[in-house]
Amino acid sequence: LTKRIHKVVERAHKAKKLARGVKEVTKCIRKGERGVCVLAGNISPIDVISHLPVVCEDADIPYCYVPSKEQLGLASQTKRPTSVILIKGSDGIKGLDEILGNVKEMQEA
Repeated sequence: LTKRIHKVVERAHKAKKLARGVKEVTKCIRKGERGVCVLAGNISPIDVISHLPVVCEDADIPYCYVPSKEQLGLASQTKRPTSVILIKGSDGIKGLDEILGNVKEMQEA
């Protein structure tokens, strides 16, 4: 699932449908944008992103974790490691619907 998420993040970057970083993602969620939130699992200190799952649940946005912030940064075409990404919208990005289904299925379990 992690490899598929990284591929979808790359496609979303090409389609200009990404929000990167805690500040930008929080702003997009509060403005009411829809999508999938991808959080890196190796953030230190974890307090930096600990509020995002709650914000995502309040806004009814599915979220998932990937193991590495470095890999998430590479997938989003940045030189810096990235702690969180929001893939905006669900139209025009191949494979996003499948990822959405998998993430929602995991959250329900």
